[in-house]
Amino acid sequence: MLKSATHTDCIEANGAAVKLSPTQTLAFMTRRYFAAPLPPCGGVVKLDADETHHLTKVMRVKVGETVTLFDGEGRQCDATVESIGRRDVICLSQPPAPTDHENARSLTLGIAMPKGDRSKDLIERLTELGVNRVVPLHCNRTQWPVTENAITKWQRVVIDACKQSGRNHLMEIAPPVRAAQWFGDSAHVENVMRIIADPSGAPSLGSPEARPLACAIGPEGGFDAMEMDAAKQLGWHPVSFGSRILRIETASIVAAIKLVM
Repeated sequence: MLKSATHTDCIEANGAAVKLSPTQTLAFMTRRYFAAPLPPCGGVVKLDADETHHLTKVMRVKVGETVTLFDGEGRQCDATVESIGRRDVICLSQPPAPTDHENARSLTLGIAMPKGDRSKDLIERLTELGVNRVVPLHCNRTQWPVTENAITKWQRVVIDACKQSGRNHLMEIAPPVRAAQWFGDSAHVENVMRIIADPSGAPSLGSPEARPLACAIGPEGGFDAMEMDAAKQLGWHPVSFGSRILRIETASIVAAIKLVM
C-alpha cells in the first residue's frame, strides 16, 4: 500500500521507504485533485474552476487518464477523466474510501498572523505538518487586521498543500478573534491542554497526556502583560520553544513539530 510523499521525495510501500524519481514525485504531487462532496458509491464528479485549470492547463491531463480525488474530510478515490470542457472537467469516480494521514493528536494553533507572503508560507507548512485548525488572533500588538480576502486565499493554499502532501483532511481556518476572547472560549472546552508561547515559560511539557492541544503564538513583541496574565488565570500554561526569540512563523512551525509529531 502506498502512502503520501513527503519533502524527502519518498513514499512508504509495504512498510519500507521507497525513493521516488523526480518524474514520479511530480506525478504523485499533481495527480491529486480536490472535489467535495464525493458520491459515496462512486459516480460523476465535476471539478471546480481552480481544479479544472490545474488539471487542464498545468498538468495537461487527457480524457481517459486516471487521477485521484479527495474530499477534504478524509476520503479519497481513483477517478477517470470522462470529458474536458472550457470551464469544467467531468470525472467518473470509484467509491471513496477513508484514507487517514492525520497525526495521532489534534492541534489547534491560535496565531497572530504575520503579513503578506509570510502568512501564506506559514499556512502551507502548517497544513503539511498536520495541524488541524488555525485561529487568527487579533492581539494588542497586532499590526494588521486579518481580512476575509486573506482567509479566502489561505483556504486555497490549504487545498494546494493537501494535494502536494497527500493529506486528505483540510486544515480549518477559523474566523479571526481577539486573543482575550479565544483564551476564555478555549478554557471552557473540556479535555484540551492549553499552551501559550512564552520565552520565560517552562522549557517543555515533559510527557503530556495524549489529549487535544491548543497553543497560542503571539505577535512580534509577544503578548502584552495584560493578555499573558489573562491567559494564565484561565489555565493556559506558558511554554518556551527555545532560548532565542523566534519569528511568528518559526515559532508556529516549531510548536507544531514539538507538540504533535
